[in-house]
Amino acid sequence: MGFDSRATPAEIVRIGHPALRHGTRMVAQELFGTPALDELIDVMRATLAGKGVGLAAPQIAVPLRVFVIEDSEDRMSHLSPEQRSERYRSPYPFEAIVNPTWHATSARTAIEQEGCLSIPGFRADVPRYWAIEVDGYRPDGERKRWSLEGWPARIFQHEIDHLDGWLLTDRMLPRTLASTEPHGVGAPSGLLGRLGLSEP
Repeated sequence: MGFDSRATPAEIVRIGHPALRHGTRMVAQELFGTPALDELIDVMRATLAGKGVGLAAPQIAVPLRVFVIEDSEDRMSHLSPEQRSERYRSPYPFEAIVNPTWHATSARTAIEQEGCLSIPGFRADVPRYWAIEVDGYRPDGERKRWSLEGWPARIFQHEIDHLDGWLLTDRMLPRTLASTEPHGVGAPSGLLGRLGLSEP
């Protein structure tokens, strides 16, 4: 399957849209290797480009068990070598995963901040299993098994959650949801002082 760079990106649906909660169905055998499935993946790739590291079909309102992943050098350029090593994060080439199932291969968990293209402008601390094994298929129908650790395992868990109707807000640690946008100035200048309160 070659990437059609002419594919038009889709609109990503946001939290509150029913497509994010209704779950998905398995991709039928007869869809593997077809132009229709290739088109879906091309659209998902074009939609993901430059925006994030993963996208699941329900995020463009398609109720199928498909997600795509790509983690480029550019997306991790803000991390120090130590941070990259701690998270086990390195570039991950574009890949489409169909009909995945997974299980943890270690009891170890890690907490990291996650964002979501369907919840723009926010991040939260989310615990995930450090190591997992995933069984699924390539778009051409070839069966594949992925053994993943660290950041790639986190991305896979996040995207498979989407396929099951879960969002990071369901998994996050309480009280950790935070805006990535400027927070605003709050009370008018001097008001806190006049109320006998200190500035934050």
